[in-house]
Amino acid sequence: MPNDLIQFDDFVLNRTACELRRGDALVPLQRVPLELLSFLLERRGQLVTRKEILERVWGKGVFVDGETSINTAVRKLRRALSDDPHAPRFVATVPARGYRFVAEIRSPKPGLMARPAGSRSSVMVGREDELASLIGGLDDAAARRGRLFLICGEPGVGKTRLADEVATVAAAKRMELMVGHCSEHDEAVAYLPFVEILESFVERPQSQDRLRAALGPEASELARLLPKLRNILPGLPPSRSLPPPEARRHLLNSVFDFAARAASTRPALMILEDIHWADDSTLALLDHIARRLSDQPLMVICTYRDAEINITPVLARTLEDLVRGRLATEVRIKRLPRGEVAAMLSSLSRKAPPEGVVAEIFAETEGNPFFVEELFHHLEDEGRLYDAAGQFRSKLQIGELDAPRSVRLVVARRIARLGRLTREMLAAASVIGRFFSFEVLQVLYDDDADSILECLEEAEKAGLLVSVATGSQARFAFSHELIRQAVLGGLSAMRRQRLHLKVADAIEQMASMSKPTYATSLDELAAQLAHHHARGGNPGKAVAYYLSAVQQLADLGSNVEAIAMFNAGLELLSELPDDDRRTKLEIDLRFAAHGPLGDSKGLASAEIENSIDRALALCKRPRINWERTWWALYNAFWVHHLRPDTRRARDIAAELVAGAEENGTAAQIAEAETSLAWARMYAGDFELADQGFERAWVHLESIQKRAATLPPPDGSDREVRTISQLGTPQNNRMVSGWNLWFMGYPDRAVERMNVATAIANAGVKTMLADIHGFASYIHELRREPELMKARAEARLRLSIESGYPIGKALSEIYLGWADAIAGDLERGIARIRQYLSEVKASGCEYMYDRCLSFTAIALSRMGRFDEALKAIDESFSFTDRTGQHYYEAELHRLRGELLLARNPSDGAQAERCFRSAIDIAREQQARSWELRAAMSLARLARGTKRKDEARTILAATYEWFTEGFDTLDLKDARALLDG
Repeated sequence: MPNDLIQFDDFVLNRTACELRRGDALVPLQRVPLELLSFLLERRGQLVTRKEILERVWGKGVFVDGETSINTAVRKLRRALSDDPHAPRFVATVPARGYRFVAEIRSPKPGLMARPAGSRSSVMVGREDELASLIGGLDDAAARRGRLFLICGEPGVGKTRLADEVATVAAAKRMELMVGHCSEHDEAVAYLPFVEILESFVERPQSQDRLRAALGPEASELARLLPKLRNILPGLPPSRSLPPPEARRHLLNSVFDFAARAASTRPALMILEDIHWADDSTLALLDHIARRLSDQPLMVICTYRDAEINITPVLARTLEDLVRGRLATEVRIKRLPRGEVAAMLSSLSRKAPPEGVVAEIFAETEGNPFFVEELFHHLEDEGRLYDAAGQFRSKLQIGELDAPRSVRLVVARRIARLGRLTREMLAAASVIGRFFSFEVLQVLYDDDADSILECLEEAEKAGLLVSVATGSQARFAFSHELIRQAVLGGLSAMRRQRLHLKVADAIEQMASMSKPTYATSLDELAAQLAHHHARGGNPGKAVAYYLSAVQQLADLGSNVEAIAMFNAGLELLSELPDDDRRTKLEIDLRFAAHGPLGDSKGLASAEIENSIDRALALCKRPRINWERTWWALYNAFWVHHLRPDTRRARDIAAELVAGAEENGTAAQIAEAETSLAWARMYAGDFELADQGFERAWVHLESIQKRAATLPPPDGSDREVRTISQLGTPQNNRMVSGWNLWFMGYPDRAVERMNVATAIANAGVKTMLADIHGFASYIHELRREPELMKARAEARLRLSIESGYPIGKALSEIYLGWADAIAGDLERGIARIRQYLSEVKASGCEYMYDRCLSFTAIALSRMGRFDEALKAIDESFSFTDRTGQHYYEAELHRLRGELLLARNPSDGAQAERCFRSAIDIAREQQARSWELRAAMSLARLARGTKRKDEARTILAATYEWFTEGFDTLDLKDARALLDG
């Protein structure tokens, strides 16, 4: 008997192809139960101990729960063989010892050797062209030409079936398989399909050392997605605390690197099911992977419903970008024509169906494969399909026999034939979602595992459920989302509400268990629990969980999902009593959503201001502690600072400093001092700003010093987290560097920026958009256009990747200025104006005056002096309105230069502008502006009686400087003095 083919009963195991067949049909069986079957067949009739099974199937020294894993594998094997453990035909249990294979083994039937490996039953009909294209993608992936395919179509049309067919071919090619699902009821779980992929990978039987090596340096970051990794791999270092945009970027890179490492061992196929339910974070990660896929041995398949109702705006943009950018190949699946419906019925029945039967079923289902199969099984179960001789009836007369006219009715009738407890469990499962765990049902029904398993197996035999391999936890899924919807739709509103509460209680019980196999905390399950409590009529608990969900999602940078949870929580607040608890919940909800709202809408947007105003009003109520009020004021500061309303921002910052000094921590003092210094800089109080930045830096250094020398209980660890999350150290250094340029220290300004960059990038290769932005500001002031352009381009790239609209607009403005400097004046002006209008529309105008000055200079170089002067006048109006005076001296100087360029005879008016600029700069102690104004005055005075006075003014200003003599401003000043 050939060693690679073993036959027993009507089964044939092909060990070379790693497949089990029953007749012509492939029996789905995962790797572990398949290897167990092969081992038992080798030892047919002999006792195989549990220890032998563990070592043979999983290997020695593997970190796995042997008892549970072996029981699960045996149960799956018996289910595949339809074997009864109480009256076994194939696998018999030897109590407390192991198992024995008891069936006879026969020689394989003639012709089995010739059957192509990997061929399947013909239930999937048609789709030959689509399948050929997808298999070609597997070959490309094997050659390190990664591909992305988007399989789309209506529900039930066969998207998943086609993806499964490709997965079978990939498995036959020994490719790595990674499968994840999106879910309608898990919409707030960020990166859900990738969490599933990671969970399946982690729970494979393997040693801790092998798992550490497989996950590589990304393990700590991946633990943010799968927290129980820290239980499986003790001693993982904590993931680095970064501001949300940088944290999100780092997470995307880590997931991609994990997938690439897995594919480097052997080419891989990744399948992401139902991305029409994907959260925005999942779509962002998919886009990230697609853009780096071309040279990887990895093929990605995504399935989604293409009905308009299922396509969200974010999904539409993602799909459009992928297809237009030629990053993905679309595979659109259509309904089957009548001929292929006939072929499908023939495959299901193994009989040739009469034309009348085909016509009736085609008319009833319109060629949807899922509808065809469900209707076929229903008619077969009802005895309406065949006559007494076992042949198709010539006519089914579906309408006359009152057969269901939709799949929902078909499913409902099939459910009605199940036992009472099975129906109850299906009802509970439909409330949980398409995917659910065995453990949740066990807690939910407080019943023995065997009874629950029997119910699930009954539903599985009825084709309503399928088991899903996820490692140590038993997981099940509705075989199609339409089936779940049919079950859910059959429940009364009251029963659905009660079930939601029961499910929430069960999840909470599981999360409170100390078992290491269930390491998920309540915080990590917050979105699910909020969903169930909200629909269960428990708004108090729901809002608390919505708060936790917003915090979790904000930490992951999942802004859209966080805002959705925030809005859902706010809606439910009205159902709570208007007491202290509700007040605190609302304040904390608004604080948690501040970052996501700011990133998405703009920190100076009306939405942010309205939320802050509401929080401040709530903070005036009795028994609201000072810290909530302080954070509300802190958020209000940023609205007024970036709008800008510099006077109001400065007043709020002063309140923050006073409150922090009286009640707060060193971290709050440092942040408040930095904020006040920043506002003072905008107001033109450069010396006071410098003093404030340095006071804040002293506090920041003391925090870091305490954290390095004292144990965590002293509170320094909390302060380190606070300044890290707020970005206080890098913000302090980058803005103080900008301030130093105004004060006349151009070299120290660059040094400060370098320190800020080092702080932001310490230990992680992540660039911050704002660091590049402020560096571009400093290089522009130092008149270094190439360095300015490089930094602006870097900021633009990061702003696009992290969804930072203001950063993107300001980058484009500075790149427009680079175009103008390079001589492309028309393009530069158009670019600046386009993005300046976006900045203004966002309500965040804090750079508006400087950007207008770029337009004015470019216009003057084209001879359009009146337009240029109009832009400068608009800048003056902006300065008066906002109280932002840090560019005021330069605006006076530029106005003088423009007047002279328009009409050289306007010297007197220009001189007044230059002298006003000098006076303002001296009052502000802005030496760099003073130097420029003094040079303009000296150029104007050449050849006049006032040239000596002007030269004296310039010389005194120049001699003040102690650095920056290689910058163009100081070189030009020296040349004027020497001329």
